[in-house]
Amino acid sequence: MLDSRPDWKRDQDDAELMHQFNLSISKRKIYLHSSYDSEDGDEPGTDWRMANTFIKNLSILENSSDEGIEIHQMNMGGDEDSGYAIYDAIKACSCPITIFTHGIAASMGSIIPQAADHRVTMPNCFWLIHKGTSGIGHRSRTEAKQWAKWEEYSDRRMFNIYAEAIGHAEHWAGKDHSSVANSIAKTLVGRGDWIMNAWQAVDYGFCDEVLE
Repeated sequence: MLDSRPDWKRDQDDAELMHQFNLSISKRKIYLHSSYDSEDGDEPGTDWRMANTFIKNLSILENSSDEGIEIHQMNMGGDEDSGYAIYDAIKACSCPITIFTHGIAASMGSIIPQAADHRVTMPNCFWLIHKGTSGIGHRSRTEAKQWAKWEEYSDRRMFNIYAEAIGHAEHWAGKDHSSVANSIAKTLVGRGDWIMNAWQAVDYGFCDEVLE
């Protein structure tokens, strides 16, 4: 269908859609960042609002064309379940996806990019890899044991995702998937928070290139 809107109206509508819903249909871009309307006014990070908005936006673009999609992310981490919902949606998308990381790709914000077909990081984006926090808290021993089992599974899931995505990098030459996953696990035990600049993230394989 021919778009009869004048250029200024089309540009204005696209800008409003971008700011209100983090989506540019004409440019096939999604902006993945925290919600501005969190209850306490603080940075909520990855949460159900981010995941729900993103999955809808991705579906809109996937259903409209099979052309490539750009995701622009600034993500300090957050809720694990919401992050994996975003990760799975990217993995399942039939369109080729390039993700750009801006500012910070921390915790869950470093896992989500691993689902994309191509990963680009900005030169001043820093990366943080870690195990995250425990949800065991003040629970009975029986409950604590169940939580501990779940957290062990969550750690293995994370290591396997990283290993699958970064194993091709020169740094890991000669190591198989299991060896890479074990190396990541040992690194996190020793460092706690593994912090990298953009070029280090490329060297280790967490992204493909620095946009300069």
